[in-house]
Amino acid sequence: MYRVILKLSPRTIAGAGNCDRLSHIARSTAPQVAFTSKRHNSNQKSNEADNEAGDDYIRVAPQVSPYVIGGAILSAGGLAYYLYDEYKQSIHRYISLLGFKSSESSQPTKAEMEAMEQSRLQRRNRARMVPTSTMLPVQQVNWEWTHPGLYATGSNEFGLVDPMRPNTEAGYKAAVPGLEGRLLRSVAFSKTHAAAVDSSGSLYQWGTGFTGSKAPHRPVCTLRDASIREITASNAFVVVLDNKSHIRLLCGDANQAGDTGAAAAAAKNMVIRSINFEPRLGWREHVVSISAGEDHFSAITSSGHVYTCSLGPNGNDRHQLGHSTSEETPEIKQFALKRIQTDCKFSSVVCGGRHILLQTTAGEVYGCGANDFGQLAMGPYTKENSTVRELTPLRRLWADGIFEPDKACAEYIAASKATSYVQIKENTDKRLLAFGCGIDGQLGNGSLKHMQGDPVVVTALSNKYEFDSEKKQRRPLGIQSISASGGHVVLVRDNQTNVVLDKSGAFVTKEPLFGHDVLVWGNNSSGQCMPDRKHRLSKPSHPLPLYKTEYGVESQAYSSKNTYDLVSPRLQAAPKQWVPASSFPRTEQQRESSSKKYLVEQVFVAGPTTIASFLKAC
Repeated sequence: MYRVILKLSPRTIAGAGNCDRLSHIARSTAPQVAFTSKRHNSNQKSNEADNEAGDDYIRVAPQVSPYVIGGAILSAGGLAYYLYDEYKQSIHRYISLLGFKSSESSQPTKAEMEAMEQSRLQRRNRARMVPTSTMLPVQQVNWEWTHPGLYATGSNEFGLVDPMRPNTEAGYKAAVPGLEGRLLRSVAFSKTHAAAVDSSGSLYQWGTGFTGSKAPHRPVCTLRDASIREITASNAFVVVLDNKSHIRLLCGDANQAGDTGAAAAAAKNMVIRSINFEPRLGWREHVVSISAGEDHFSAITSSGHVYTCSLGPNGNDRHQLGHSTSEETPEIKQFALKRIQTDCKFSSVVCGGRHILLQTTAGEVYGCGANDFGQLAMGPYTKENSTVRELTPLRRLWADGIFEPDKACAEYIAASKATSYVQIKENTDKRLLAFGCGIDGQLGNGSLKHMQGDPVVVTALSNKYEFDSEKKQRRPLGIQSISASGGHVVLVRDNQTNVVLDKSGAFVTKEPLFGHDVLVWGNNSSGQCMPDRKHRLSKPSHPLPLYKTEYGVESQAYSSKNTYDLVSPRLQAAPKQWVPASSFPRTEQQRESSSKKYLVEQVFVAGPTTIASFLKAC
C-alpha cells in the first residue's frame, strides 16, 4: 500500500491562482512527484526540517480497494461459519451454561436422529452389499466360479435388490440375501416382484409386490420341484416351465393379478393353475423356451411351433398374441395357450412390453403388436402402422426389403418394453440392429431419439473382429447372450477366452484368466447399468467387476509387470467350466457331496429397473 506526496514550491502554488488548477499543475510538474512507502513514514523531525526548507507538502490520504474489503469480509464470514459448524455443539452448551437460550437445541430432534440412523445404515449396507475380494481385478473369473449366488444392481424401491431393506436408495450392488452360495437355474424380474430357481428345484419369490407390504423380508420358497427348468415373469405372474413341458402360473403380484390373485392370496396357494396347450403338443414335441411381456407370454416348441397366451385383460389389447381375430374367429380368452397358425417354422421367440418378435429357422424375422415407437420397424410412424394386427415380416431389416437367406439372415433377437434388437449375419460380417424407443439411449448408437421406425446399426457392436491364434485368422465377434428390459440392455460377447473346459474340476493355471466381455447401455436412472452414475448411456459401456478389490495400485503394477493392458478393470462373464462343490463356500452342494462337480456358467439378466448376474448350473 502506497501514498503519494506531491512536492510543490511556494512559487508554483502562488502562480496556480486557484485550487481548480492544482491537478493541471500536478500533471505539469510530474518529475517532481515522489512516491514513498507507507511503512517509511516521515517522523516529526523530518517534517520540521522540510518546513524550514520552505517546501510545502500536499498529503493524499491512503485509499483501500473495495475488492480487498469485500474479500476480507467473505474470508471472515467463511472462517466464522467453519468455526461454528465445527464447534456448534460446544458453543450451544456454553451458551446454555451462561444462562442464555440457544435458538437451536443441543440435542438432535427425533427426525434428525432417524435421518442419522438411516444414513448410517446406508453406509453400512454399501460396505456389506459390495462383495470384497483380495484377488486382482484380472482374476475375477476364478472369483465368479467360486462365489455362486444372485448379485443385483439397480432400483430397490420394491425390494428386488435387497428385500431386507426395501424402498431405500437406488444404484448399489447387492448379493440378494437368502440366495448366497446357491447355484441357480433361472432368474426372472418384474417391476414389483422377482423369482429364482436353484439347482435343486426350489423356487424363491420376493419383492414388495409379492409380499403386499414394504416390510423387510427374505426370499420365500413357494414351490419345490426338481424338474423346474426355466421361469419368466410378467407384471402379475411367474410362468414356470418344467422338463415335462408342463407350464404353471404362480402369483407374483396379487394386486395386479385381479380376482385370480386375490383368490390365490386368500387360499395361500401360490400355484394358480396349469396352462394347457391348444392344440396339444405332438409326439416327442417339447417346449424349448418361454418368454413373457407385461401381460402375455409365449412358448416355442422343438417342432418350430409358437404358442401365445394372454395373462390379463390387456394381454391382447394390441394384437401381440399373433392370432387373427374376426367375426368368424372368437375373441381370445385369458389363460388359453394357443398356437399361432402359420406355415413358418420358428427357432426363437421373444416378448416385448406389448409386442412380440419371432425368428424363423431360415433367419427371417416376424413381428406383431404395438408399434408406437417403431419397435416393429415399419418405418415412420403413422396411425395405420401404430398397431400391427397380424404376424408380419420385418422387411426393413434387409437390403431392398427382400429377405435372401443366402446373403443375410438373423442370428439373435431380443426385445425390451418398446425397443427391439436383431443381430444380422451377412457373409462373415455381424451387425446389431436396433429400432423403437431410444429416449434413454437404448438404441446404442449415441442418439436419444424418441421414435425410430427404421433399423439403426449399433456401431460399437457391429463388424468387429478378433484374431484366432489357433486358426491363424480373424473371426467375427458376435453375441453370446443378450437381455433387454425396461429401457436398458445387458449383452455378453462371444469373444475367445483362455479357459479350457476341464471336467476334472482343476482350475486352469493360465494367468490371468479372462472371460466374455459384458456391455451395458440405456436407462441408468436407478443405477442399473453403472451403480456409480445416474446419467443415460447412449453407447455400449463396460461396467466394473462384481466385487470391490482391495488392490488398487497393485493391479496397475501387476498389469505393467506382466505386460497386460488391464489398468482399468472391466466386468467379464465366467465361461463354462467344471467346478468341484468343495470350492463353493457355505453351500448346500458342499454339504451334500464335496466330491461332486458342477458344470457352471455365469449368466446376466435384465429386469425393468435392475440387472442381475448369477452362476447357472448347466
